[in-house]
Amino acid sequence: MKRFTSLEFGDSSGSKGESGSGEPIRDADYFHEQAIKSFMNGDFELALRNYSRSLERSTTFFDAWVGQIRMLIELGEYPEALVWSDKAMELFPENAELLACKAIACLRDAKFNKAMAFSDNAVSKENVGPRVWLARGEVLMQRKSRVAEECVSKAISLAGESADIIRLEAGRILRKNGRYAAALECLEAAVKGYPKSALAWYELGCCQAKMGFDQAKISLKQSIQIRPHWERAENALDAVNSTGIFKRMFRGLFRR
Repeated sequence: MKRFTSLEFGDSSGSKGESGSGEPIRDADYFHEQAIKSFMNGDFELALRNYSRSLERSTTFFDAWVGQIRMLIELGEYPEALVWSDKAMELFPENAELLACKAIACLRDAKFNKAMAFSDNAVSKENVGPRVWLARGEVLMQRKSRVAEECVSKAISLAGESADIIRLEAGRILRKNGRYAAALECLEAAVKGYPKSALAWYELGCCQAKMGFDQAKISLKQSIQIRPHWERAENALDAVNSTGIFKRMFRGLFRR
């Protein structure tokens, strides 16, 4: 993942290599890069298509398998995510990250016991990576465990040069589970690492809004500037603006 830390997320062109005509070589790496750009732009459907195209060109590209499964989870296609996890495990048996993906698919589908079992299996493997610990943290948050945030911290500490993207993913999980102070710290770091990521600014703005911070408007506007007409960000900004109007009306009535 470290080679993607400098991607320009608003740019859909470019690749590690070019054909004789000067066009980028549309190989597995090319579509994998496009998938990551789409994800960082908050376009999970396009990211899914690009991960699929990457796999069409290299069926043994592990990161493309994981990316495809993660996007299916983002889109709420939990049974499909489990099917593709099993397909991937035919090539990569008992892989910890694939087991972690299955844990999250089950968790989001309200199959909590299965989620815990898959997570237990994932963390039992040797040399597990940061996303395994992120998944562990998310599963434990559902159980209100006090060690859930320790798992998230462990994921970040293991991330190395991929720390910024892991912080973004951690911030999204923490925000989703109402752990806003911890989420804010991760997301502020994420936008510093990825200032051209619409998704990072969106997540930061949503977190700031939950905490009642005026900076939420600035963050959400930045997200929309990077990805114009993004409905999700526009709706979040409208909600923040509506809350601001209500607060001003309430203050005016109170002063009277």
